[in-house]
Amino acid sequence: MTNVNRRRFLKQTGVAATGLTTLGVGSVSGQRYGIPIVSTRGHFNDDGNLVASETQTSYDTTGDVPGVDTSHVNDLTVFIHGWHKKGDNPEQDAKDKFLSAKNNLEAAGYNGTVIGYSWDNDVNSGSADFGWGTAQDVAQKNGVKLAQFAVYLKYYCPNATLRFASHSLGAQVLLSSLRSLDVTSWWNDNGHEVYSTHILGGATDNEAPTQEWIDTYNAITNQTAATFNYHSHEDDVLQWVYNSFEFDQALGETGYESGNTPAPNYNEFDVTSQVGNNHSGYLDNLGDDVVYHMNNVPSYD
Repeated sequence: MTNVNRRRFLKQTGVAATGLTTLGVGSVSGQRYGIPIVSTRGHFNDDGNLVASETQTSYDTTGDVPGVDTSHVNDLTVFIHGWHKKGDNPEQDAKDKFLSAKNNLEAAGYNGTVIGYSWDNDVNSGSADFGWGTAQDVAQKNGVKLAQFAVYLKYYCPNATLRFASHSLGAQVLLSSLRSLDVTSWWNDNGHEVYSTHILGGATDNEAPTQEWIDTYNAITNQTAATFNYHSHEDDVLQWVYNSFEFDQALGETGYESGNTPAPNYNEFDVTSQVGNNHSGYLDNLGDDVVYHMNNVPSYD
C-alpha cells in the first residue's frame, strides 16, 4: 500500500486510512479563482522532468474543490485544457478556458459542477517545435496525477458521478489517466468508473481508441461507461501539428483510424459543420451536444 495524505484524513471524522490503496499523495494549496481548480502547474521543468519538490502523483488544489476540499458532490466534470505554445500567461489562459467550459455546459443545461485541471502545457516553448514534444511527455505524466485525484474523490464521495472532458492535447492527459486507473486495484476492486469522457478536438493519435493501442482500448472499455469523441475534418491546427511533427493524423481531425476496431463503448461525432477550422471553438459550438450525451450515457455504452 502506498502512502496516503494524512492531513486529508485528519479532516474527516471517523475515516480510517487502513486498507486504502491509492496512487500517492495529494496536497492542498493555492488561491481561489472563481472556479475550483486541480493543478500540477510548476511540477515539471522544461526537460519534462518533475521538479524536486513534487512526486509522480502529487497535485495541488485551490482549496475549494468539491469532494476533496469541501462537501460531497453529486456530479463532477473535470475539464482539461490543451497545449499552449505562445503568449505570456498560460495559467490565466487555462483559467479562462475553464470558465468558458463551465459557462457553455451550464448554458446547455448541465446541472453538475465543473472544475479545471491545470498543467504545464507551455514547457520548452522556445524550442524548434514550440515545446510540442515535451508538452506531450508532460501530458502523459499528468495522467497518473489526474488518476490520483479521481481516487481521492471516489474515496470521499463514492457515489459521485465523475466525468472527464478535454480539449486538444488535454486528450493525452485524459487517456493516460484512464490507463492509470485501469491498473489501480483499489479503484477497480470497488467498481469505480469515469462515467463519461468527452474528447474535443483531441490532439492524440487517431489509433488511440482502437485495438492498435490495446492498453488505451482496454482502459476506455473498462473505465468508462461511454466515451465521446468530437472531430472536425477542417481543424487546421491539428492538421499542422500532426503533419509537421507527428507525420500522422489526429483523432480530433479524422476520428479513429479507418479499418481499426474502436472500443465498444467509444462513440464519435463528425462536427465539421459546427466547428469548421476553429480549433478553439469546440465547446463554444458543442455545449448542447456534450450535455445531451452526458444525460444519455446509457444509450451509448
